[in-house]
Amino acid sequence: MVEPLRIVALAAAMACAAPAVPMAHHSYAMFDAGKTLTVSGTVAKVEWTNPHVFIWVYVPKPEGGYAIHAFESDSVNRLAGLGWTHASLGTGDKAQFVYHPLRDGRPGGKLMKTTLANGTVLNTTPLTTDNPEPKP
Repeated sequence: MVEPLRIVALAAAMACAAPAVPMAHHSYAMFDAGKTLTVSGTVAKVEWTNPHVFIWVYVPKPEGGYAIHAFESDSVNRLAGLGWTHASLGTGDKAQFVYHPLRDGRPGGKLMKTTLANGTVLNTTPLTTDNPEPKP
């Protein structure tokens, strides 16, 4: 009976001595929150997954061709709370995208708002005075 108690005591001591697993999340420092850009394009791909929804968009270049912009959004749960569903935006949809650009100059950034071709607005942040509810 003494041996099982020693094993339990040792396991408890080890669990208490182990460092806590940090609950880390990446910084948004890679995005320039001081700039807000807008592009229009066609959705190439949507990854409706946690921890962040990613959207790739074909954006026409003035000289011809297109650039692929990569937009990072919030979690599935946060977007769902703002009215998004997995069917809100799909491959081939044309839309306008408002975002904070990447600091390193690559095309894309932190998605703030999407306006679909039919006028539907999909916000990625709660409505504020800087981001008022759109008027019909």
